[in-house]
Amino acid sequence: MKDYPSIKPPRLADRLFEWHCENASIEDLHGDVEELFYADLKEMPAWKAKAKYWQQIISLMLSYSVKRRRQKSSFSTYSNSSINYTMISHYAKITFRHLMKDKVFSLINVLGLSVGIVAFFLIIQYASFEFSFEQFHENKKEIYRIAYKQFKNGEVKATSAMNYGGFRALLKNNFPEVISTTGFSPMPNNLGFLIKYNNKMFLEPGKFLRADSNFFRVFPSLLLRGNKTSVLHDPHSLIISEKVARKVFGDEDPIGKQISKDHIVTGILKDIPENSHLHADFINRTDKEWDSEDAYWKGSPGFYTYATIRQGTDIQVLEKKLNGILKKVHPELQGITASIQPIASIHLQSHLQNELEANGNQTLVYVLVMIGVIILVIAWINYVNMETARFISRIREVGVRRIIGSGKGGLAMQYLIEYFYLNVLALGFAWLMIQFVLPHFSNLTGTPISNIQLTIPAIWIGALALFAFGSVMTGIYPLWFLLKMNPVVALKNNIDGFQRKAGTRRSLMFIQFVSSLVLIGFLFVINQQVEFMRTTNKKIDVDRVISIRNPTAYGDMGFKEQYLEFQQLENRLLQNPAIKMVSGTSAIPGTEVGFTFINFLKRSLSDPYSATRYKMMFIDFNFIPLYGLKLKSGRNFNSSLGEDTEVAKKLMNDEKPPKDYYLTLMLNESAIHALGFQSTEEALNQIIYLHLWADDFEKYKIVGIVEDYHHEALKKEVNPIIFTLNYDHFQQAYYSIKLNTGANPHEALTYIEKSWKELFPTKPFDYFFMDEYYDQQFKSEKHFERIFGSFAAVGVFLACLGILGISLFEANARLKEISIRKVLGASVLNLVALLSKDNIKMILLSCLLAMPAIYFVSSNWLSTYPVRIKLSPIAFIIPLVILLVVVFFTSIIQTLKASLTNPVDHLRNE
Repeated sequence: MKDYPSIKPPRLADRLFEWHCENASIEDLHGDVEELFYADLKEMPAWKAKAKYWQQIISLMLSYSVKRRRQKSSFSTYSNSSINYTMISHYAKITFRHLMKDKVFSLINVLGLSVGIVAFFLIIQYASFEFSFEQFHENKKEIYRIAYKQFKNGEVKATSAMNYGGFRALLKNNFPEVISTTGFSPMPNNLGFLIKYNNKMFLEPGKFLRADSNFFRVFPSLLLRGNKTSVLHDPHSLIISEKVARKVFGDEDPIGKQISKDHIVTGILKDIPENSHLHADFINRTDKEWDSEDAYWKGSPGFYTYATIRQGTDIQVLEKKLNGILKKVHPELQGITASIQPIASIHLQSHLQNELEANGNQTLVYVLVMIGVIILVIAWINYVNMETARFISRIREVGVRRIIGSGKGGLAMQYLIEYFYLNVLALGFAWLMIQFVLPHFSNLTGTPISNIQLTIPAIWIGALALFAFGSVMTGIYPLWFLLKMNPVVALKNNIDGFQRKAGTRRSLMFIQFVSSLVLIGFLFVINQQVEFMRTTNKKIDVDRVISIRNPTAYGDMGFKEQYLEFQQLENRLLQNPAIKMVSGTSAIPGTEVGFTFINFLKRSLSDPYSATRYKMMFIDFNFIPLYGLKLKSGRNFNSSLGEDTEVAKKLMNDEKPPKDYYLTLMLNESAIHALGFQSTEEALNQIIYLHLWADDFEKYKIVGIVEDYHHEALKKEVNPIIFTLNYDHFQQAYYSIKLNTGANPHEALTYIEKSWKELFPTKPFDYFFMDEYYDQQFKSEKHFERIFGSFAAVGVFLACLGILGISLFEANARLKEISIRKVLGASVLNLVALLSKDNIKMILLSCLLAMPAIYFVSSNWLSTYPVRIKLSPIAFIIPLVILLVVVFFTSIIQTLKASLTNPVDHLRNE
């Protein structure tokens, strides 16, 4: 075997080249010729390789002479430090050769950078959308909401986005800085609005607001057609959205059209964009009786109050003055205070009860932005580690070029061009991935982000500045390492340079390991919590239940007509053996209970004001058994008991009830405890007082106590609930149909729909399966799990990609050592331990920092849920096991690859 490295290129040819070619711009080409010479030695005799070397050197010299004459004729003055197009083109060719020579490492770099860029871009897009709420209002800096707080003994006992309607006049009459005020109350979100036009009936699910005449003075941006000062003057006025107008009227002009018995269209509402906490498709004038100022300070806080306040006003001072006046004017409202919220802060910073819509979470948005930054930093760390490690294969090249006189400027320019081309490739791939992913991004996040939206310029400017700064620093460090390299030492010992810089790479990999452990651990906790909420015992049975919205529940149909309709439907459905029972109620599990009462339920009429918020449900005799609710004490409502029905029927028919009469109701456990009863047995059959239909409090007897159940998702506290009878003919917003065990739900649904259309041919049929409907309450958690899981997976993937790249390069750098150990008898297991022991030590060390971080982040997130899992050791073990498996598996692959090669191939030049 010939010792090829001992055969050198003709020295005379090199000296002649150095004398003739003074410009350093072609030194790289000389290096390429040398590489070709050593490659030729493997395929031809030495004399023939040297002859070919002379031929290539002469060709370079001639080419250099021609180009130098051209340059002299084209430029009168040309600095030696100038960089012309030829040089850049030359560097570009060398860059291409280096990228193609190390295809695997180039692919890892390009893939890592492009995936990091895509993840960072998508997260910034999501954060930009979350911070863009309410930015479309032309007077957004002037709009504020007046919220409600109830204090007791210095502690907040209740909060609400709703407030007393009287705050409007209180603000307007006492504060000149208040421009205008408005208030409104929404119909329950799940009901919809029934439209009748041209003998057609439409049940529109859009939100219905009942507002005062000043609504569009505060929200002028929402009105598309109509006069903001007069469009809501008449109680019969109705404003409909563009979407509803198109659906109902098509190309007709809707203004002036009557669409129900009591409503005439007087204006068109803009289709409110998704980035708003306030959505509506219908707005009409409030009832006349609500115009009384005194009426707004009685009963429960049932109004959403907004005001426009002049810019420059000190809101904290205004809030303090407002609460001071409230105490003087209404001293009976003990412990009640108002808080003034800027409209732009509501979506991310307000987490009160009775929010108009589910709000976002500013902390979680910041967490996702941090994940995006971490992902990008991991991608940059991968690049830095790969490039500094990859220099071991170019030490000889760089050393030779430095020794023969190559300047640092030339080396720097070549490296920067390589880095530029690599980033161009990464950005190109990233752009292609974004075009593919972005249309599906809304399914992942639950937000309408399906195209590029450059909202909130400040966020994008900050993100681009961070990206630019990080990209520059990522390129500078490997370049600094390259230029600092001592060519003599580099040529003397390739490995030393690699090992000396291992400390920096290890530090960067330590950051990757910690980040990966935290991401995996937190993702595991999120998954466990969502699964726990979905599968835990909610103490309610929603399986095999089909629900139908009753479109005329709150229409102009009388009580008797509604009762007859329900009877018809129930009798028809029960003819099918698949159907077990039918129930009509004001709410169903999974929906918000629309009726809230404060200080309307008392054990004694002399009881002081109570801030407890009771929810009221109107149910029939079948609701409790249909949904499998358990009674802790007492009984269910019974149609055969006069105690439940006779007095109520007399009152509803305007007949005189018996002296000292009482009605009956049921309460859940939370309501019993809120009333001060120590046990369900103590509360059973007690007389309490409820202010419901009559002008004052009436007596009610507690006939049953229902076990607390999660009417809404587990993420919300169980509310005190009052159950009262609807007597089968009012407050039947939903019909629930229970199927027998073993019944085919789709066949039953076909029968139900057919029966509905035969009985009520003009009514829309709007149904859903209760188990699917109930699970929609976990939608926000599922979206968060998907978002976090997806980007956490990207972060872990990039970290694993970095581990793979470094492990691969370390294995290549130590091939000779591995070969020697193999010759001396080392097993594959020994070699795997050799390659992976440093990474395993680093992972174990990373756990010391990652575990407290996992505990802190997870505990804070779980604390927002009233029912939650307990953190278990497995949340800390799983991330550790995953990373150890990745490192060990990567080491096995590289070790097997090295072990299967012939040691002679790696040792023949030693």
